[in-house]
Amino acid sequence: MKEFSYILAILLGMGGLIFLVGAGQGNTVVRVIIGVVLLGAAGFMVYLARSKGPEMKVTHQVDFTGETELEELRCRACSGRLNADSVEMREGAIYVDCPYCGTSYQLEERAKW
Repeated sequence: MKEFSYILAILLGMGGLIFLVGAGQGNTVVRVIIGVVLLGAAGFMVYLARSKGPEMKVTHQVDFTGETELEELRCRACSGRLNADSVEMREGAIYVDCPYCGTSYQLEERAKW
């Protein structure tokens, strides 16, 4: 979508410049007004293309099958205590980033049998 806005801005800007350059021939006031309006529209299109749209927030809810117990989560490399900020969802899997030793690994669920 941004590419379309930039292409449209270029076309509007070129049209505005053509009207301003040709203002010396024929109806000067009308050509200057049209040229300025087209250049303003080109600037507005660039502004729209560069502005950020509304941010999307994606929430992933994990439903556990069967009984689960809340345990203290510790790093498997250094045994440091991990908190909620150390765990994140990436690529559809749960990853742990240890703030103490810097180890990063995927959290795997133990077999239930």
